[in-house]
Amino acid sequence: MSANNLDRLAARTAQEIVQNLTTEEAGKLENLATKALGVLQENGVYAGMLFLYSRSEREKAYAKNIREALLKTLAQSELNSLHLSLPADKDKSNWLHVSDHLNTMICGELDTLLLIKQLWEQTLIYTRYSAKARG
Repeated sequence: MSANNLDRLAARTAQEIVQNLTTEEAGKLENLATKALGVLQENGVYAGMLFLYSRSEREKAYAKNIREALLKTLAQSELNSLHLSLPADKDKSNWLHVSDHLNTMICGELDTLLLIKQLWEQTLIYTRYSAKARG
């Protein structure tokens, strides 16, 4: 997959995450995206998703928005050629199902893992800047 296509997918996903936010919501989302990016960069894909599932009630809606958008990227664009799929809709809210999905589909393949990490990092960076621009 070319870097240009990854960048386009990251930008489109970030725009989906921040659409329809108020100024106050944009600030909260920016803060959460910054924290999630730090976890993803320091600890990896699995830890980044676990972080988004572990948020408190105050951040839960923003975390759900981010994690669902990140998971959606697995089935979009040229990533389809990697035969990645989303957890079933009913399973997306359950960490155990997503955890199993990540371990099975992503974490076992180093090239895929690094590609997804790069895509998710770029998406969170664009989400931060998009939220900041909205606020």
